[in-house]
Amino acid sequence: MTTSLRSWYWLAIGVYSGILAGILFWPSLPLPSWPSSHIAWNMYASVHGVCAQMHNTTIAGQQLPLCARNTGIYGAMTLSMLVMLIAGRHRYTQYGAKVYTILLLVPIVFLGIDGLNSLSVDIGLTPLYQPQNWLRMVTGSLAGIAIAPFFIPTLNRVLRNNGSNHAMIGRWWELVGLWAIALGYAALTIAGPSWVYWPIAIISWVGIVGILLISNTFAVAVAAGYDQRKISHLAELVKPFLVATLITAIELGIMAWLRFGFEASGFVR
Repeated sequence: MTTSLRSWYWLAIGVYSGILAGILFWPSLPLPSWPSSHIAWNMYASVHGVCAQMHNTTIAGQQLPLCARNTGIYGAMTLSMLVMLIAGRHRYTQYGAKVYTILLLVPIVFLGIDGLNSLSVDIGLTPLYQPQNWLRMVTGSLAGIAIAPFFIPTLNRVLRNNGSNHAMIGRWWELVGLWAIALGYAALTIAGPSWVYWPIAIISWVGIVGILLISNTFAVAVAAGYDQRKISHLAELVKPFLVATLITAIELGIMAWLRFGFEASGFVR
């Protein structure tokens, strides 16, 4: 790592230390859903513009920052990202056999069906079946677990010069393993023992903010020509990463401000 890159690296550490401090210590008044934690409220407020937060779920009486479906989607996505990194597949460029790809996408169809069914109730229509938060969690988790096996190879194909020509999902038991993780995560959230509140709150919040940040980093990197000169290490993306951090913060801030404003005005509930 060059001296210049190292300076940017330490700047990134400083910026994210400040963001963490803001989440932990920014003064706010806990609401009834968060009787003992302003931290959870800060997490909730920061993504208020990008998460529906309508069909919410609680653990030990405390509301999670994200709604049930998004808790499933983004928590499972974060877990799948971690699994792929631990398995050493962060440089893989292939998605996998077509059958595994199709099977990974099937839960997204069920997610769409359940989402439309839930929407029908919200707009006053008769649903096919009564929406339930546990269904939102299960369909969301099974859909979210599929994000990493598609997202990581796409990034590697475009930005890396040292990608590994291997498939993210190469065997049937790997697919079953991802589904098991998704269902286990959903079951743990639905059962709701008090000790899982913070792990689930954190990984789901990191997921929804992280996917926006990674997408912005990818866009900034491509705009800056990194797709032409390629990278060997993720640390080389520190400059577009910091620019994307600013963009993400502005996006989250503006959208949350607008939604809180609309709610205060009575335009939306």
